[in-house]
Amino acid sequence: MTDYVKEAKDMVANNRLFQFSASWCPDCVYARSIWNKYHVENQIHVFDIGSLDKEIQAKWRDAFEEVLGVRNLPTIVVDGKVWGTETRLHEVEDNGSLSDELTKMGFKL
Repeated sequence: MTDYVKEAKDMVANNRLFQFSASWCPDCVYARSIWNKYHVENQIHVFDIGSLDKEIQAKWRDAFEEVLGVRNLPTIVVDGKVWGTETRLHEVEDNGSLSDELTKMGFKL
């Protein structure tokens, strides 16, 4: 039996840059488009639950809520702490500071 909470903790702990995601989620697709646009998609670990059964997706969302305190998709994590969601990505993109923010997050542009 899968220990979803332990695996969620491990994923967050073992990946400096991490995104909890689902392929069916338009906001997740937007976040991934940012990684692709800046050619940093290989620098962030994206855990995508989109192809899993709905019951398993719910278990993962519950586990990440326990670990991170949020269950939003996408949730972007830097150094084990929630950085934000697509809303924050939109904010820094709209105000022209996205490149600087990605560098602060630890991406090598």
